[in-house]
Amino acid sequence: MKFAPKIIIGVVVFIVVLILVLNIFVIVQAGNVRVLTQFGRTVGVTFEPGFHIKAPFIQNTVNYSTRQVTYETSDFPETSRANYPDFTVDTTSLDGQQIQLKYTIRFSIDAKQAEWILNNIGTMDNLVEKVVKTEARSLSRNIPKKYTAAQLYSEQVFDVQAEIGETLRPIFEENGIILDEFLLRKIEFTEQYFNILEEKQIAEERIVVEKNILEQEKIKKEQAIIKAEAEARQIEIKGEALKEYPQIIQLEFIQKLSPNIAWGILPEEGIIPFLDISRMQEQFSGATQVTPEVETQEEESE
Repeated sequence: MKFAPKIIIGVVVFIVVLILVLNIFVIVQAGNVRVLTQFGRTVGVTFEPGFHIKAPFIQNTVNYSTRQVTYETSDFPETSRANYPDFTVDTTSLDGQQIQLKYTIRFSIDAKQAEWILNNIGTMDNLVEKVVKTEARSLSRNIPKKYTAAQLYSEQVFDVQAEIGETLRPIFEENGIILDEFLLRKIEFTEQYFNILEEKQIAEERIVVEKNILEQEKIKKEQAIIKAEAEARQIEIKGEALKEYPQIIQLEFIQKLSPNIAWGILPEEGIIPFLDISRMQEQFSGATQVTPEVETQEEESE
């Protein structure tokens, strides 16, 4: 029993030494920094990753992650894998259409600004709530209001994304945040707006069809005018040719005669057509073949 007090004292000393060791030595993991405080105030020291020593009990540290983290808005934030999930942002377009914005912000803490952040904003969660969330949601509500729904539905959505990102960047820098990227993932429209878009598309297609019909009619009209002008010019040229060469009339007359007439002579005055002599000869030869038979029958009768 005489050793019991010594054992108790030894245990107490061990516990005190252990507590001192745990409070003296600070190990900062990679991707983090720790701001040193003394009696609750910063002392201008920030521990980088590695092994450090501090005064026990009177000094403490506040940890900040310098790794890239994400803040994301979605319909179901509870299923998001982002570090800081949130709900979508509701707003309106310039022409009053209701829209919802889904975006992702990738950012990190500027290790050199960790002490300033602790003094002016607070912890990492405070920083996300007061700066990242507040500023991003405010800009994503106001900037799209400068664009019509049709513009937001088109490629100009990239202009909105760029404008929000470029506006956020200096605000983040002022608050010790490095903005890596602002991604506008999707802008959702109401079903009513999609119906309007469909009706507009149908109307535009109808206008295009009508324009095509008008263009076709215009082309047909121009072709008819060109054809008429060509025919008129042809008649004019032919008339001039007939005045200079009247024999053309006689030639055309022969070309239009019966095919039984092989050719004709064009005298200075009038037209003398020639009959088809070859055919007449065939007819004549057929008639001559009948005559001998008649004579033979007459001789026999005698």
